[in-house]
Amino acid sequence: MTFINTLIGGGWHWLAALGALVVAVGASYFGGKKIGKVQQKAKSDTESARKEVAQAAAVAQQQQQNQQEAKRVVQINSNLDDAAARDKLQQSKHNQP
Repeated sequence: MTFINTLIGGGWHWLAALGALVVAVGASYFGGKKIGKVQQKAKSDTESARKEVAQAAAVAQQQQQNQQEAKRVVQINSNLDDAAARDKLQQSKHNQP
């Protein structure tokens, strides 16, 4: 108790400096904690965006392959005469009863 009285009576500026130090350490801790959360969210968002880009690229590639296959089939079908086209349709796996 006498220590506190001595600090308050004769050296209050030391008490104020100690209080400011405690406040600064607390602000640094909580500020750093917030910055850490923001950085973690940014990393998570970046990884999510990378995954979306990869998925979009995969979809685009699959669509391109489908378009090429459709063009190939159209070209093959355009070379068939009526009888061959009819036979092809009748033998198709989609025409089975």
